[in-house]
Amino acid sequence: MQRIELRGLILAGGFATRLRPLSCSKPKLLFPIVGVPLVESMARWLSSGGVDKIILAVNHLSDRLKIEVGHRVGGVTVAFSVEEMPLGTAGPIRLAANLLSKDDPFFAINGDIVSNIDIRGMLALHEEKKADATIALVSVLDPSPYGSVTTDSDGIVRKFEEKSAVPSATGRVNAGVYVLSHGVVGSIPVGRCVSLERDVFPKLVRNGRMRAWIHDGFWYDIGRVSEYVRANRELLAKQELKAGEPDERQNGRQIIWPTYLGTKARLGVGAKVGPLTILSDNVTLGDGAIVRNSIVFEETTIGEKTIVEDAVIGERVVIGRGSRIGSGSIIAGQLSIPPGSVVSPNSVIFC
Repeated sequence: MQRIELRGLILAGGFATRLRPLSCSKPKLLFPIVGVPLVESMARWLSSGGVDKIILAVNHLSDRLKIEVGHRVGGVTVAFSVEEMPLGTAGPIRLAANLLSKDDPFFAINGDIVSNIDIRGMLALHEEKKADATIALVSVLDPSPYGSVTTDSDGIVRKFEEKSAVPSATGRVNAGVYVLSHGVVGSIPVGRCVSLERDVFPKLVRNGRMRAWIHDGFWYDIGRVSEYVRANRELLAKQELKAGEPDERQNGRQIIWPTYLGTKARLGVGAKVGPLTILSDNVTLGDGAIVRNSIVFEETTIGEKTIVEDAVIGERVVIGRGSRIGSGSIIAGQLSIPPGSVVSPNSVIFC
């Protein structure tokens, strides 16, 4: 039977506490990845692999997501499944059962993943092997924050240990991207918090029903601010656009590549941007402002002669004239920093 529609369920129901203070006013799925909202980046990736519809399993700031995302993003249609209470990583799948195909496999993806995993290839392996679940695996330097996975020579998962300090025999960990057959949904209890990693996957492993897909491309888990920053900088540096070109100078303005300038980003006379700087949409720099090695969310205004160095600044922030934002600082969205302020290095400023 021909598949009518391939669906992807993005699991984003947590409160993104490790991304505070940036997540206090902004849902994680709207965080910019080199200027593009994470949900749009994920939708484009899934669409390129044949996914027609995504379901956003959400809780924190879900009303804002509904308004800003709407019914279509990145080439796919969008539906929402809202948790009234936290349901873990498996509970949201059962909650969204009526939005998933009753016959075809679907993708379930953690809502903080940025990757180029081969969606088509992963699905083809899942169907060829008639697996109940197929999990993407990646190699990382530090496996301790992730689930450690051991496979045999045939690619069957033999051991799954959530957040183990001991690396797997293969050195690979759970990438947070799964293909699941619909039968898995029925095995998840209704209306309570259930973990894929601790409650569902171990049973599949015992029965030899879980396969592994090895991914060797790029992969980031942006659930922590440090990893969010790393992902943006490395992806920005990989972009071919402008890479290696001479710095641009016009009317005293200077852009040092690699730098990303969002739609309607405005630079005052004598402003300097870059390198490794991301200005999201509608960011304004005043005359003589300097921004280096930083990520600036949308609709933020940085005043004249202000210096921002190695910082992350949330959305709709206003930084007054002549301020200094120290290296390693993080400023929550929708704040006003008075003129002449000095923010010490490694400061975290909440709403």
